[in-house]
Amino acid sequence: MQTRYTKTFKIEAVKKALSLSNNASMNEVAKTLGLPKSTLYGWVQAMKKKDKVNPLTSEGNFEKKPCQWTLEERFEAILATSHLSEEAVSEYCRKRGIFPHHLQTWKKEFLEGSFQKRSSEIATQVRAFKEEIKQLTKELRRKDKALAEAAALLVLKKKADEYWDLKEEI
Repeated sequence: MQTRYTKTFKIEAVKKALSLSNNASMNEVAKTLGLPKSTLYGWVQAMKKKDKVNPLTSEGNFEKKPCQWTLEERFEAILATSHLSEEAVSEYCRKRGIFPHHLQTWKKEFLEGSFQKRSSEIATQVRAFKEEIKQLTKELRRKDKALAEAAALLVLKKKADEYWDLKEEI
């Protein structure tokens, strides 16, 4: 029967394993946690793949890119940092994978109400880009077909010249 481990246990095990530098240490970590080596290695590899997209924060949560933050999360971040000093704001931002200028931009957007306009503008741009991609793809297919036809005609002309021993004079 398989043993199920909690997500927090897996994250802590991976953190412990990654904090050590060589393979012998990972083997020791696996032994101390009572895990098979292959399980720990699998967790580490899976976490490394996820880290390329969503790196782990110091609390074990996955960081989100600033553009992935919801309006509620942005508002909460602005409220949480509104009374903090510049150093404390920088520390808050480091823990969450953002920069202080993101907070300033979000605050400005909330004050101006431009976040609503911005989301509709983005949706319009996305539709326009999708349409452009569709047109470019269609044009590319047409040009590929024309190129294939031209290449086929050149090959046939060359074979016909060889067959009838006709050569063009330049």
